Amino acid sequence: EGRSHAERLEDEAQLTAWAAVAARRLALLPSRGPFALSRLLRGLLADELGFRGDADDYSATRNCCLHQVLARRKGMPILLGCVWMEVGRRAGIDVDGIGMPGHFLVRVGGPAGVHVDAFDGGQELSREGCRSLHDRIAGTKARWSDDFLRASAVDQIVERVLNNLAATTRDEHDVAGSYRVATFLAALRPASPERTLQKAMTAAAVGVTEEAASGFADVIERFPDSPEAERASAGLDALGAGLTVH
Repeated sequence: EGRSHAERLEDEAQLTAWAAVAARRLALLPSRGPFALSRLLRGLLADELGFRGDADDYSATRNCCLHQVLARRKGMPILLGCVWMEVGRRAGIDVDGIGMPGHFLVRVGGPAGVHVDAFDGGQELSREGCRSLHDRIAGTKARWSDDFLRASAVDQIVERVLNNLAATTRDEHDVAGSYRVATFLAALRPASPERTLQKAMTAAAVGVTEEAASGFADVIERFPDSPEAERASAGLDALGAGLTVH
């Protein structure tokens, strides 16, 4: 999101300060069951600090960028979930990210913990409540799986944030932003021909011709039998002819 070093330090300091408050309250809890831990974090993050979803401008880029989410205390479900995870981690509370299709949740209190919707002000959800939420968002044609409530790995969370940013920068016609996001996705998934091709195509769109040509050639060399290789070859031809790459 193009944050400066000072902004990154500011974000770290803010999260650490909030976590210190949570840790002090944790030390006074008579019970450390999942619901008690969830309500501790909800009391701090949602009730006192006001973190909740931005339903009015859901897909705006600012809702995908941590520095702006921390400043505005509004954002997409996954960024709000990251705030819960980072404050929890620093305070000594287990908070896992749950990458349910269509809506990101967190789970407080370990594998047997309680699911929480940070977008909805820390609302606690039963397993059936998670399924109902999924069905409302995804529709009746999307079949539920209990695997949707598995904890997400860090790289999966990062990829989902970047996918959201890719969509918002595209919708806002932010070509330079799309190029930055494509670069990060390609670095995260270097074995993906799709990610490598997308980086080359966005490089071409912003006029970084040499990098675009190198990226197209990389796709052709490393993934010669993939559908992306054919598109990369067409991209090279378009660059050579001075045409727009599609």
